[in-house]
Amino acid sequence: MSRTPSTTPANKTWQKTKSENTRNTILDAAIRCFYQFGYNNTTTEKIANEAGVSRGAMLHHFPSRADLIKAAVLHLNDKRLELFKREEDTVQGDAAHSRVDEGIDTYWAQLNTPYFVVFHELQIAARTDPELHAVLVPAIEALDRAWAITVREVFPDLAQSPEIIRANWLTLLLLEGMAANLHTRRLDKVADDLLAWLKSELRGAFSDVLTSTDRESAKRQPGGASKGKSARTSAKRRAPPKT
Repeated sequence: MSRTPSTTPANKTWQKTKSENTRNTILDAAIRCFYQFGYNNTTTEKIANEAGVSRGAMLHHFPSRADLIKAAVLHLNDKRLELFKREEDTVQGDAAHSRVDEGIDTYWAQLNTPYFVVFHELQIAARTDPELHAVLVPAIEALDRAWAITVREVFPDLAQSPEIIRANWLTLLLLEGMAANLHTRRLDKVADDLLAWLKSELRGAFSDVLTSTDRESAKRQPGGASKGKSARTSAKRRAPPKT
């Protein structure tokens, strides 16, 4: 009897989906382990146990610890970027002009999650771990490129101003620096003051576009969302291989 033509392709698709799900399960478990145990105290055995997979399954997807760490770093960066875009898109919604204050609050909330804690710990660990450093530096460079492009997509009116580059770095470095110190310093009042200052500075820096350019019109301008999408694709092509 002949086999139906659709059987093999369907089976391959199912197997591929199953393999991708298992891979993502392992990478999600790796991030949880980094957060729970710390990077230096995380072993492949702990990750396998957290993921609920066998050692054989781990080796199938990640033949070495180096392979796993590289994939986990890229997976973490993807997760952070996805979270940023999803949450900011929700906040901006149908706003005629970008909501600067709410955008700052949304990003600050994201820096108080395990994703950023793990990201910061990896940065510290990379100082004395050449293998991790070799992976982390190009991965962060790729993340920074994609992040800047996503900022332009999420805030298309602000992207019309030449201040967008400086504002992006000011926001990123100030808030990430604050978040990195929350575990060892009591910064409640200082954080509130700096957040209020940052919002005021950005509203002032973007006062012209916030009153003259609406978000929908800005998307159709050079450098708007459509161009940003193309640029982000180019950035991903220059990035290390994705998981």
